[in-house]
Amino acid sequence: MWTPIKFSLIALSFITITRPGSAAPLPPPQETVILTVSGQIEQTNALHQAQFDRQMLLQLPQSTITTQTPWTEKAHVYEGVLLRDFLHYVGAQGHTLSATALNDYQTQIDLDVIQPYPVLLALKENGRLMRVRDKGPIWIIYPLSEHPELDQPQHHEDMIWQLRTLDVRP
Repeated sequence: MWTPIKFSLIALSFITITRPGSAAPLPPPQETVILTVSGQIEQTNALHQAQFDRQMLLQLPQSTITTQTPWTEKAHVYEGVLLRDFLHYVGAQGHTLSATALNDYQTQIDLDVIQPYPVLLALKENGRLMRVRDKGPIWIIYPLSEHPELDQPQHHEDMIWQLRTLDVRP
């Protein structure tokens, strides 16, 4: 016989308890990994890392920035994931980001300084997916045209192209 207590216990067994704001587990990449994130992050899909293929990054909310850079003759349109949204997605808990390119160029980005700005992990330039020969597959783009205060040598050094890894540090 079904009593209210038995029914309540059965109903409770089907409820999944999650903490507020928690996301689904990070899926594993299905294609070639183009970005690996390590350090102080909560979401992983590999041993202490979060690995992303291009499709995984393209499935995240996309933003657009139109800006000129020291390496382009005129303003270009860049599309990709806002860095702050991406770091929130992986549960980053640090203040510094160590970014490394395919050629091992490395820079340290102060996240507290850039937090108010729409810094982009650009995957597309002028509507086209970025290839390695085009500074891709990922280029960190600062909105220099919209925020001239960012147009400084230090920030130019942080606009790393051919991005391969991000390491979140305290």
